[in-house]
Amino acid sequence: MRKNLRHKLFQWRARHSFRPSWYSVLVNPYFIARWYLYRSISKFAGTVSNKKILDIGCGIKPYQPLFKDCEYLGIEVGNDRQISPFADKIYDGEHVPYQDASFDAVLCTQVLEHANHPDQLVKEIRRVLKPGGLAYITMPFVWNEHEKPYDFRRFTSFEHNRLLNSQNLDIRSISPTCGVFGVCGQLISAYIVETFGTRYNIVYQLVTLLLCAPMQIIFLALDGIFKNNWITLDYVIIAEKNAQE
Repeated sequence: MRKNLRHKLFQWRARHSFRPSWYSVLVNPYFIARWYLYRSISKFAGTVSNKKILDIGCGIKPYQPLFKDCEYLGIEVGNDRQISPFADKIYDGEHVPYQDASFDAVLCTQVLEHANHPDQLVKEIRRVLKPGGLAYITMPFVWNEHEKPYDFRRFTSFEHNRLLNSQNLDIRSISPTCGVFGVCGQLISAYIVETFGTRYNIVYQLVTLLLCAPMQIIFLALDGIFKNNWITLDYVIIAEKNAQE
């Protein structure tokens, strides 16, 4: 029973963390960032059906349910299956363990900032894509250092464009996830919970509910009214491998 309860709690946290509903703002102090990313990934998934998908840096495969009727595979860095039980294969962070032209689409979400050699990883993404296949890539632009000490960089939209073009991927779009108010609201919420709410779980949840949730709701509203491209939490890039290759 205890194991089943832990599993249900894990699923609940994953649901509100990676696939948030509107009410997840009440329990997720990082709602703004996750909400915008989830909306973007959902929109992309809606354009893909009956395809073979690779998720690079898949973690717990939180986005797999979005890709209905697709063959969905994931890889994660490590040298032991116990490190990432959700991954179909383990890789070294640079060399994707699949053959050329194996996938219709590749997801690489919040991974490039951790890669030792992002150009090599993008080259591998292109290699395993079928001609005409799509790469969906996200990366933080304004965010604190995380997964320390394996957080190495932030890219401007121009660097994303340069990097993917250098590996012969054609850019379809480079989009910010939010505007200045989304950035401010998320950073303030994160600061509050990481400063005052991390010692005990009950305190964490109370701080999230009473302080972070109202803060995020207000700044989300402001971001919806005054959204701009001046600054953003993340960039979302969609690129295509030439169909003639």
